[in-house]
Amino acid sequence: MDLIILSVPGETSYALPAAPAILKSYVIDAGYTCKTFDFNILFKKTNIFNFSNLENYFIQGFNPELIEQAENLIEGWVKEIIKYKPKFIGISVFTYQNRNATEIFCKFLKKYSDSKIILGGQGISDGGIEGKKVWVNSLYNRGLIDYWIVSEGEKAIVELLSGNTDYTGINGDNFLQNIDLDNALMPNYDDYNLLSYRNRLPITGSRGCVRQCTFCDIHEHWKYVYRSGKSIADEIIYLSQKHNIQTFSFTDSLVNGSIKEFKKFIKIIADYNLTADKPIQWTGQYIVRRDTNNDLEYWKLLKDSGASWLAIGVETGSDTVRLHMKKKFTNADLDVTIQRLLEFNIACEILLIVGYPTETEKDFQDTLEMFNRYLPFKSIIQNIAAGSSLGVLPNTFLYNKSDLLNLILDEKNENNWLNKDNPTLTLRERLNRIKILTEHCKNLGYTIRDNNNIIFLEKNLNLLEKRMKFLKIKSNFIEQG
Repeated sequence: MDLIILSVPGETSYALPAAPAILKSYVIDAGYTCKTFDFNILFKKTNIFNFSNLENYFIQGFNPELIEQAENLIEGWVKEIIKYKPKFIGISVFTYQNRNATEIFCKFLKKYSDSKIILGGQGISDGGIEGKKVWVNSLYNRGLIDYWIVSEGEKAIVELLSGNTDYTGINGDNFLQNIDLDNALMPNYDDYNLLSYRNRLPITGSRGCVRQCTFCDIHEHWKYVYRSGKSIADEIIYLSQKHNIQTFSFTDSLVNGSIKEFKKFIKIIADYNLTADKPIQWTGQYIVRRDTNNDLEYWKLLKDSGASWLAIGVETGSDTVRLHMKKKFTNADLDVTIQRLLEFNIACEILLIVGYPTETEKDFQDTLEMFNRYLPFKSIIQNIAAGSSLGVLPNTFLYNKSDLLNLILDEKNENNWLNKDNPTLTLRERLNRIKILTEHCKNLGYTIRDNNNIIFLEKNLNLLEKRMKFLKIKSNFIEQG
C-alpha cells in the first residue's frame, strides 16, 4: 500500500471526514494505492469501557491516569494498520482536539513500522489556521513524524508520494491554493460504512469567505473561490444516486457567499426534487443578506431545494458590536430572515460570540433581549451555540490591530486577552456572561449546545488570571518607556 490516511479520536461530531476521501481520489488518480480509516467513528461506535472519560482525555488531555488505556487502544489499531505495509501513513489532524490521539498514533507507528508519517489539517497550526507551527515542528524535531502538509493537500500529497519533498506546502508555512474548484475530483468514500455517519455526506462549494469579520482568519488564509452552482448540484446528485444518500452537509464558511451561483444551485436541486423519489436535503452555514430577504421566490426555491437547517453567525444582539465585527447586517435584517425561516419552515442554529472586546453590559443585555424577542420563532430556532470565550487568532483584524484597539494579548492562550478600553470585560466576566446567557435561554425553552472548551478555561482560570496580571504590568511598563 502506498498510502493509508487516518482520522483519529478527538472529534465530538459524527460527521464523515471529507479530507481523507478527497485526498484518496487524487492519490488513486495519480496511479498510487490508498486506503482510509476513521478511528474516530470506530471509537464512538465500539462499546469501550470508560468511554466518556476517555473521550475527554483525547479532546482536552484531562485524566492523565487514562493514558495507559488510550495507548493500549491505539497500539492495537496501529498493529492492524501496519499489516498493509504502507510506505506512507497520513493523519488528518482536523482540530487541536485530535492532537493527543495523533501523538499516541505517531509513537506506536514509529515503534512498529518504517512507514513515513505525514500530518495535515487545521489542527497542526497553533491558534487558528493562520497560526504558527510550534506543535507540529516539535513532533518533527522529536522524530515522531517525517512530513507535514499545510492546508490544501490534494496536489502536495501526490508530489510527496512521487518524491518531490520540496513542493510548496510540504514542511513549510505556505501553500499553493487551487482556484479551479469546478474541476476538482469527486471524493472517494468506498472505505466508509456510511450508515455510521447517519447517512449524511459532506459537500464543499467554496473555500475562503466573502466576508472579512474582524475575529476570523479564514479570509486571510484563502482567497475566496467558489464553484458554479451547477457543479455543486451535479456532485450532490451523483453522490446521492451512487450511495443512496439524500442528506448533505456543506463545509463552506458560507453557502450563500456567491449569491448568483447559490441561486443557480438551489434552482437545479429544487427542480430535481420535484420528480425525485427521494428528495435531497442539505444543511450549511448561512449569512444574513438583505438583498434576498424580501425575495419570496428565492425563499421558496431555498425550501424546495431541501434546505433543512442553516447555521447563522448572528454573534450578538447588539448592532453596535456587530458593526464593529464587520458582519454587514443589522438586527432589522436578521428579524426579516428569521421571519422568512418561520414562513418556509426552515430550521436554524444561532451562533454567538459572547464577550467581544467592545461588548458592554448594555450590549450583552441586547443579546439576552434578542432571545426574548424571538420566542414566537422558537420552533425553527433548534439550537443556540453560545460559544467559548472569543479567541484572538493570529492574522485576524483583532490580532493585527491589537495595539490600535488597546488589546493586551496572551500569545500562549488565544482566549486570555484584555481590552484596556473595556477593562471589566475580563476572562472571568466573559465566562460568567456565557453562563448567564445559557441559563437565560434554557429558561426560555431554547436548546443550548454544550462547549467543552468552557470546562478547560474554568479549570485553568486562576492560572490564566495570574498570567494576565503579569502581562498587564508588562504592558504598562512598556507604555511608560
